[in-house]
Amino acid sequence: MGNLKQDIPAGLALAAFTIPESLAYASLAGLPPVAGLYCYLVAGPGYALFGASGQLAVGPTSALSVLFPTGLSALAAGDLSRYAALAAATAIVFGLICVAGRLLRASQTAYFISDTILLGFKTGAALYIASTQLPKLFGLSGGTGNFLPRLLQLWRELPTAHGPSLAMGIAAVVLFLVLEKLMPRRPTTLFVVGAAIIATHLFGLDKLGIAIVGDIPQGLPHFGIPAIKPEDLTELVPLAFACFLLGFVETSSVARSFAQENGTEIDTDRELLALGAANLAVGVSQGYAVSGGMSQSAVNAMGGAVSPAALLVNSAAILLVLLFFTGVFKYLPEPVLAAIVLMAAKHLVRFRQIGNLRQVAFAEWIIALVAFFGVLIAGVLNGVLIAAAASLMLTIAQLTRPEIATLGFDAESSSFVNLANRPSATTALGALILRTAHPWVYFNVENIRRGILDRVAETQGLKLVVLDFSPITSIDGTAAAALASIRQRLAAGGIALEIANLRDEVDQRLKLLAPEDGEVAYKVHLGIREALAAHGLLARVPGATPAGT
Repeated sequence: MGNLKQDIPAGLALAAFTIPESLAYASLAGLPPVAGLYCYLVAGPGYALFGASGQLAVGPTSALSVLFPTGLSALAAGDLSRYAALAAATAIVFGLICVAGRLLRASQTAYFISDTILLGFKTGAALYIASTQLPKLFGLSGGTGNFLPRLLQLWRELPTAHGPSLAMGIAAVVLFLVLEKLMPRRPTTLFVVGAAIIATHLFGLDKLGIAIVGDIPQGLPHFGIPAIKPEDLTELVPLAFACFLLGFVETSSVARSFAQENGTEIDTDRELLALGAANLAVGVSQGYAVSGGMSQSAVNAMGGAVSPAALLVNSAAILLVLLFFTGVFKYLPEPVLAAIVLMAAKHLVRFRQIGNLRQVAFAEWIIALVAFFGVLIAGVLNGVLIAAAASLMLTIAQLTRPEIATLGFDAESSSFVNLANRPSATTALGALILRTAHPWVYFNVENIRRGILDRVAETQGLKLVVLDFSPITSIDGTAAAALASIRQRLAAGGIALEIANLRDEVDQRLKLLAPEDGEVAYKVHLGIREALAAHGLLARVPGATPAGT
């Protein structure tokens, strides 16, 4: 499995990053820090059974971790052992959704959350995560609720901030920033954590009131099905689906990005099964939901990983920590854990990219803002669902109102192109050539029909309308009737209608769906040039010839 000479050092470098990171993310999820170690212990082998990405690292992520307090706190009602069982059960449900999705070949469902949605969601999640960690940085208890209530609570408690905790937290953040500048793209987390542990132990900083992690259970987790009530499942399924939407999108996106860099391909169905196996493994190991994350995957790639064997090395290193070295982390200060999470959240912020969308794609900018404010106002769990709904609405809106392009002849490429993109292209006097970007179906065909007739009404001296059907792979009964209606309206005005580049399968559908009064058959292999020539209009297009399309 891969080149061990490269995977072993990569796995060890990954462990140096993931050990302190996993402790911080588990705390963010409202779980004992050791739960993060349990996740990495088994997630790597679970993924390696089926996954193929050589660089993807699967484990806890900040985006998934922050879902759990909002999704489970009320259900657990303050019972920490029940909270942990519910979190583990959610991972199992998440894993089962992945496996079911693989069996149903439904890996494409996760792509309902677009990159634009993720941009807004992650930026909002970063601010939400910061609101949960700033109180720890100030040595405060912190508030509850969503983003704004947490900030208001922090503002009220600021006068009682704990000086030594704040100093420790700020020192950790500054050290992170300095090391990030001096050693970019290096796993410096273990260095900061090591320095904080040594300083706390040597100088007794915990005696000043700085909260520390404390004793971490030594040994392996208890393996088994978490003890929950059957009725709990109805509450866990929405959270598990949110984990699936967010986790699989992130996993597949990260895997694809590294595959593109390395000139390889990723099987999304296989990755879905691997993610399911990883979550089933952590669910029976006292862990919580995991996915592929960009930061840990980047560390894995920088270490030279070429196969999932690096994840097995990482798991072996964590196994040694659990068996022999958990005591090392007893004096890890909580403000440093908060600093780790804040630094991870910093890398999720994409305000500049969101701002750029306003200039180039206004609708997508609006959708990104919906996802952003959805997280801040409604919470992260509801924010995921809002993001998914917004993405679906965007897709429906695009399909409902497809662009109708007017085509002209471009002498340079010797083809008919969109005049909006190539204004220098020429058109034939008396002819209008149109093309739609999406299939003709019942929910968009009325907008298409009106759009075509509006273009016709705007064009003077029209004798022929040519519809370029090259992008159209299917048509339904409502659309076929609309096409017949367009033909009749044009014929009443003395204007002919031709369909160019009509596919065989679409032609067969049109024949089956033809109105009872009978329609003139459309010519299957008619190109745009031939359509113009048939009506004596090709000569009016400078540079065009009868050959080709």
